[in-house]
Amino acid sequence: MPLMSLILLEEDRLTDDLARSLCRYWCAEGVSQRQMVLLASMIPSIDDDTSLQNLDEQDLHSTPRNYEGSTPQELQDFIHSLPRNLHLDKFRAKEAKKKKQSSTSDNTSDMNENQMMSSNNRESISAIIEEEEEDEEEENSNTTDEGNKDEGLVNAWQYRKSVQDKRSGMTGTSNKSSGTNSGVGDGVYCHSFDLSKRMSDQYTETEDNPLDTNTRIIDCSKALSSSTNGKNMEYQQQGVALFCSLWRHLQSTISTHPNTVIRLFLHRLPVGQGAVALPLLMSKIRKENLPVVVLATIRPWKWLSSAGTNNNKLDVLASLRSTTDTTLSLDSFSSLRTPPPPEFSLLQGILTVRKCAAFTVSHYTDTVTWKRPLAERFGVKRDGRKVTVQLLHLPPEEYSKGGSSTSGVRSGGGSMNADDNKKKHQHSAGGCSSLAGGASLDF
Repeated sequence: MPLMSLILLEEDRLTDDLARSLCRYWCAEGVSQRQMVLLASMIPSIDDDTSLQNLDEQDLHSTPRNYEGSTPQELQDFIHSLPRNLHLDKFRAKEAKKKKQSSTSDNTSDMNENQMMSSNNRESISAIIEEEEEDEEEENSNTTDEGNKDEGLVNAWQYRKSVQDKRSGMTGTSNKSSGTNSGVGDGVYCHSFDLSKRMSDQYTETEDNPLDTNTRIIDCSKALSSSTNGKNMEYQQQGVALFCSLWRHLQSTISTHPNTVIRLFLHRLPVGQGAVALPLLMSKIRKENLPVVVLATIRPWKWLSSAGTNNNKLDVLASLRSTTDTTLSLDSFSSLRTPPPPEFSLLQGILTVRKCAAFTVSHYTDTVTWKRPLAERFGVKRDGRKVTVQLLHLPPEEYSKGGSSTSGVRSGGGSMNADDNKKKHQHSAGGCSSLAGGASLDF
């Protein structure tokens, strides 16, 4: 995700599990990279009595108050639900193994020295030198011949990690302490996470927990408050107030963390106010050239079905979508009235790319057009540990009824029904020559 860019993620109507999982990935990656993750709260705390009193003051003939967003308590639970960093577990396991090997080697050396001193007439026994790990040998070997075309190859399809990092533009000065006592990440370009476990369980009370130091919940609920001399504010005024609140929080964070990338997460952004606030915010970020990226989630179906005097809701939604650099929508199969085709039995939903980095005169998209996605729709697979976004393709035969979702047999595979089997036996003697008699060629 390039800096100074905005991604809009549209949630599913009945379940937000898939969208929430992607948001957890996004925030967890920022925490693992030791970036600042700001989570905007747009609903007052449930402990605030005024938020309950405002429910009784609702005027049905005026602009509805904001009921989209998250409370600080909900965002705190979201932080605690961030997935476990598997790279950190792997790094700690390697460090423990190296420490154990070094202690074993030291004990063996001391034992051999004692044996050599006690028996002068016996042949000296040298310490057994354990071989290094295979991955370390692969990284250190075969690096002298720069003219070799296959330099750095681990096998026929993969280069060594050092070569991959070099070609990805990463420097070799990575922090080997996994960022525990530093403000930078561990040098991993893209981390791997386990959704079934929690990142909060990886750190003890004595360690520097990045969930405490690199996450911050900012309060923007006052900007969306409804009272101005007892009357509701219009969406435009609330949007401007939301922009001012977000900008103040960004300025405060940049002043305390001047050399850190900031990830701003807007969970369930109100569409009406967001259509006003986000264009102002992104133009200000790009004008100041700030290292900020924004991820916003919305529920368009709730905005279109909400009560109010605003008659151009589709235009407002389209305006918000046009502001973003990338617009994604997730549709879960659990919200469908009819089951999906049998080819999709291994998937849980569809990810649709509504918009991806439109051309502009002086924006980053002029230089990254080759990085655009291969398709507009992708299949989403969700299991207990991870979410997989993959290209849509024909599954194996055992997951297809009749070969495909339509009638007939899939080319090159599938099972035949009784009529097709009967036709095959009728024309099997003639082979392809049976086409002259009006038969069809079976595949």
